[in-house]
Amino acid sequence: MEKTNKNMTLIIGALAVGLAALLWSLDGVFIRPKFYELPAGLVVFFEHAFGFLVLIPFLIRGRKEIRELSPAGWGSLVWVSIWGGLLGTLFITKAFFAAFDPNSGTTLATVVILQKLQPVFALLLARVILKEKLRKDFYIWAVLAIVAAYVLAFSQHGGLKLTDIRLIDPAAGYAFLAAFAFGSSTVFGKRFTNEVSFPTATSLRFGSTTVLALIFILVAGQLSSVPNMQPIHWKLLIVIVFSSGAMSMFIYYFGLKRIPASVATIFELVWPLSAVILDFIINKNTLNGLQYLASAFLLLAFFMIVRRKPEARKAESEGE
Repeated sequence: MEKTNKNMTLIIGALAVGLAALLWSLDGVFIRPKFYELPAGLVVFFEHAFGFLVLIPFLIRGRKEIRELSPAGWGSLVWVSIWGGLLGTLFITKAFFAAFDPNSGTTLATVVILQKLQPVFALLLARVILKEKLRKDFYIWAVLAIVAAYVLAFSQHGGLKLTDIRLIDPAAGYAFLAAFAFGSSTVFGKRFTNEVSFPTATSLRFGSTTVLALIFILVAGQLSSVPNMQPIHWKLLIVIVFSSGAMSMFIYYFGLKRIPASVATIFELVWPLSAVILDFIINKNTLNGLQYLASAFLLLAFFMIVRRKPEARKAESEGE
């Protein structure tokens, strides 16, 4: 019975992380491009501030956990808030703004190929910081999943081409830094959720990032751009709260608390898979043979990672 429960915990956690990644993909494809005329810092501030307002009850309920948080826990929160909440979101927002701006000359291919380095950073840091000891076969399936994600990203109809990549480009730097920011935040987020419940973790994360983002936009003078925000922007910010913002992070921390960081970062690769599926459903672009093959391999990698016997994961639990 205990082994069965461990299997279910891993599967539920992995599915939760995958669902959060699906919500993030909706943001990148349909929501965030609508804000590209606004300062990125302003967008980051409002999406976190609105999310924090919804999460305040969880912060109040978790005040005992907060008082008992260790110095390492506080340090992890600071890292996640600065890198994952503020800088990572700023970097990826600026990268996508450049990619969607017809006057910038930046290509989406540049952003995608560098941002997809995120699991590489997470796997390395999980081994070094959390001491997650993984079976060799995990790395085989992890590499397969990452390769499949790249194939999916670069095989869409009339879409991304390797020849479009421009590594000497400001957006390339933003995408690379975003990959490091989010990859490292997966690792430090795991350390953080080891000490507090996932609702408390989510509310603390959004509260601290809201403060940091407010300081940033005040120093950068971006608050003056608020009058430029249109009614559609305010409506989309509400949508973000209950989709790719507070809601997705709530679901993500629920999953992250139940699985190793190394497993979480692989299931975050649901993003490119869902992007292809959404392209098919909404734009009626049929999948080509390469996309079908890559999707099959990615799903197979997901399955093989969560089906491992509990005793094979004992070493990993040391890092949790």
